[in-house]
Amino acid sequence: MQKLFFPIVIVVLISTFATNLAFAQLSVDSPSDKKALSIMGLSSPLIHKISDRGIYNVTIKSGQSSLPSGLNFEIVFLNATSPSLSGPPSGAESNATLDSPEASGLTVPSVVEHTVAVKSFDVAITSNDGKELVKKTDEIPRGGRILENVNLNGYTGNITINLYNIVPDSDIKEILKNQLKTSNETEVIDSAKFQTVVVKS
Repeated sequence: MQKLFFPIVIVVLISTFATNLAFAQLSVDSPSDKKALSIMGLSSPLIHKISDRGIYNVTIKSGQSSLPSGLNFEIVFLNATSPSLSGPPSGAESNATLDSPEASGLTVPSVVEHTVAVKSFDVAITSNDGKELVKKTDEIPRGGRILENVNLNGYTGNITINLYNIVPDSDIKEILKNQLKTSNETEVIDSAKFQTVVVKS
């Protein structure tokens, strides 16, 4: 009887290991893990618009990120006379500003981008039915650009990105006043609105 004990223990251990392995494989293929592996981004990786007062050529560069990490995009405030880019320039690489492992995007050479210094701005993102998904105030760009990460709680579809209260840096405020031929402070506060789509794959 003692001789049979050792082989029985081995058979029990092997069958337990096989059962655990089967459960591990099921967990990898579970729907919750597939959701975690889904990626999201804007339907166009590069969109731009001249601001309402014609001060900025506002450009939004969208990366792709995993669904749980939220939507990543970069806002760049360019000079309104800067040419609008319709696609990635030659030699574009992965965007270094989107530094999470899941993120990817575009890097546009700084010689092409003539950024304008912005002191602060507010941003609101609304869904297709007008529901406010995200609101941030007093966002502070560095060198005319800022990386945004927003949690849309899994929302995909049409959105409006509304940038408002765009306040220029104090160093260029007087220059803008002269260009706009105004002495009123509020006349140099700008805004821009984007209609775009959040997609998931």
